[in-house]
Amino acid sequence: MKRSREELEASNNGGSSPNKITGSPDVDEEVKYPPLNLALTITPEFIQQIESLQQQQRHDSMISTPPGKTKPIKFPISKITIGEWTREAVYEQDLKAKIYFARQKIIWECLFHEETTRLNRKIEIQWGDVLSLKPWYHPHDQTGILSVELRKPPTFFIETNPQARKHTLWQQLDQDFTLNHSASRNRMHTLHFAPGVLQENMKKLVSGDRFWSELVKVHFPTSEHLYFDDIGYGNSKDDMMATQFHGSHEGSNNQ
Repeated sequence: MKRSREELEASNNGGSSPNKITGSPDVDEEVKYPPLNLALTITPEFIQQIESLQQQQRHDSMISTPPGKTKPIKFPISKITIGEWTREAVYEQDLKAKIYFARQKIIWECLFHEETTRLNRKIEIQWGDVLSLKPWYHPHDQTGILSVELRKPPTFFIETNPQARKHTLWQQLDQDFTLNHSASRNRMHTLHFAPGVLQENMKKLVSGDRFWSELVKVHFPTSEHLYFDDIGYGNSKDDMMATQFHGSHEGSNNQ
């Protein structure tokens, strides 16, 4: 005896008709709760926290390249200016820019000629602390200028016990080595490069990680404030001193 389509569909739905739901309340029914009537107080500190969170989320979303897939970029700087502090390279090795993809750091490394020895010092910046940057190329001689805007002060290191062909040992400093602590106060860094140097390395940078290819699209500067104190990110000496004796061995491929 053949069963009708309705009977077959009813049996497949547990004996009920195909369009009827039984045994439970309507799952689409909204449960309404009374309002809490809580007042939200908007303070400058609250706004700053929201903006900081949004900025960090924007930077985090840019990071897409798996760590370690791109080799570090290293290239000479002709001159660097941060606030009152300016340093020019006499020899190519005197000033260097280093960008690490796995560690997500950028470094300005400076060679200081002491009385009896030569010691490197470096300014270290986290990728997430770079708000914007702007490369500019002179139309006549192709020299380059890179302007970088930071949201937080960098950290400072000095080379210890330098030895030829040995891994560099760095010690974090408890204070800024630039003139009048310029790098701890000023948000803008300006770097000058010999003809063609910046062009070549900007191509490597933006192709090496999505973070940089997106960051070059950000309007420079994001804020006209020149100092960290103006945006609530003054340097904390306590934070720097907490790790002032921290040293780390860095291989030659990381220097």
